[in-house]
Amino acid sequence: MIFKKRDKGTWDGIEKAAVMGTNFVAHTIVGLVFGYYCDKWFHTAPWGLLFWLILGIIAGFRVMYLDAMKMSKTQDLNLSGQAAQEKPEGKPGDGPGDGGA
Repeated sequence: MIFKKRDKGTWDGIEKAAVMGTNFVAHTIVGLVFGYYCDKWFHTAPWGLLFWLILGIIAGFRVMYLDAMKMSKTQDLNLSGQAAQEKPEGKPGDGPGDGGA
């Protein structure tokens, strides 16, 4: 079956990827619509449409980049937290500068 039992991390990743894609498309459509109506209002076709469409695409990529960096940062924190948990605790006097034998 398609929806096999998956861990929470897998579903979180799928959800974040879907949100990133939706945000990109939404920014592009908003730029397109805003540019279209600016052209109708100011009679500047096609320059307003092109300007706002490009601005919407840039905004979509910017949000996608920021979301990806945020996901990368949280993933790095999770990995470093797991590494700290797996690291065995030493006995007192085992470390450098502890005056051990």
